[in-house]
Amino acid sequence: MKKKKKLKKLFIIIPIAVVLIAGIIAGLMIARKNSEKAYVMPVSENNNSWIVSMASYSGTVAESAQDNIQANAEDPVTEVFVKEGDQVKKGDKLFQYDAESLQIKVEEKQLSANYCQTLLERQQALLETYRNIVPYIPPETEEIVETVSDDEDAAVEEQDTEEQPQEESAEKTYTPQEKADAITDQQLEVSKAKTALEKANEELKEAQKALENATVYAKIDGTVTKIGAPGIYTNASSPFCTIIGDTGVTVKGYLGEFDLKSLSVGDTLSVVSNMTGESSEAEILSINDYPADNVGGYSGSGNPNTSFYEFSAFIAESEGFDIGENVQITKQTEDFDSLIVLDQIFVRTDEKGSYVLKDQDGKLARQDVKTEKTSESQYVIITEGLTLDDMIAFPYGPLAKEGLLTTTEQKTGLF
Repeated sequence: MKKKKKLKKLFIIIPIAVVLIAGIIAGLMIARKNSEKAYVMPVSENNNSWIVSMASYSGTVAESAQDNIQANAEDPVTEVFVKEGDQVKKGDKLFQYDAESLQIKVEEKQLSANYCQTLLERQQALLETYRNIVPYIPPETEEIVETVSDDEDAAVEEQDTEEQPQEESAEKTYTPQEKADAITDQQLEVSKAKTALEKANEELKEAQKALENATVYAKIDGTVTKIGAPGIYTNASSPFCTIIGDTGVTVKGYLGEFDLKSLSVGDTLSVVSNMTGESSEAEILSINDYPADNVGGYSGSGNPNTSFYEFSAFIAESEGFDIGENVQITKQTEDFDSLIVLDQIFVRTDEKGSYVLKDQDGKLARQDVKTEKTSESQYVIITEGLTLDDMIAFPYGPLAKEGLLTTTEQKTGLF
């Protein structure tokens, strides 16, 4: 009777224990599953736009306002609108390049960029083909050793020769190592094609910019003291046109190579006198096409190992600025509020280009982006592909997987 009671208790306890254990296991599995969510954070919290806005350079008040305009040696000047001694206002026409030849250059560069784009797409498609190859693994065979006579051996050799295929298969087969080698080689071809496309696009932008600037205008009010004649300009050491300003001063300084794409003639800089503390705005008049030699006394922010390009800027309100004194020059970024500058570690690059991992409908997804370098190598400017409201993840580690669920709560606890 006692045994029956004990058995009855066991029949009650065992199912309860099984249910409890199953519940604990399920809870642990759910906790582990939740721990495998990728943590995402707003772009705005990782934005370092101050890196760009705070870039500053040393400069010098060089002379009374003067604009020395170099002509492009590759394009002929077709028309001149002023003569020496003329008084000009800001915005007056000075001279003009051959717009027709500039248009032809744009079309040529566009064709080159289109070809490079097509080539890149072909190389990427071939890379995918190699990746999708199912490698051939030769079957393992055991060697059977038999004792045969010389006559039997000759008969076997003759039979093997007859059974060998006369033609190779039209479709090439790859061993696992051959497939890996082909993928590595093709990745290099993709990288080359991508570099060629980037170069072609840069040349296209330069050609388009030259066409837009076919007509050259005065940037300051003043007197024309020098003007060249129509034709091909070849003297790179002497300006084609010089204007002496009625008022103001000229400031000269140096821009880092990574700032050249973000600044152009006509942009505004902020200038502060080191002597008086006086501040004023300055408009960029010119930026040299070639890097300066032996830039001495550099004390700006950024990487001092990069190349620097001399520029000149015009200060209209020159009170408090004396010729020869040193000044501090800072870039003014108009779109500062919308500028996105991320730590380089958030951006990964493969044969398809640069990308980040961002939240898309609760799951981690690849987002292609376009970037530009900054004077600080640790940071990059995101020019396309992201907004400040997007949520991004750290793109390394076991949780950096496309398709993984996302969370805005940082991981805590054991799982």
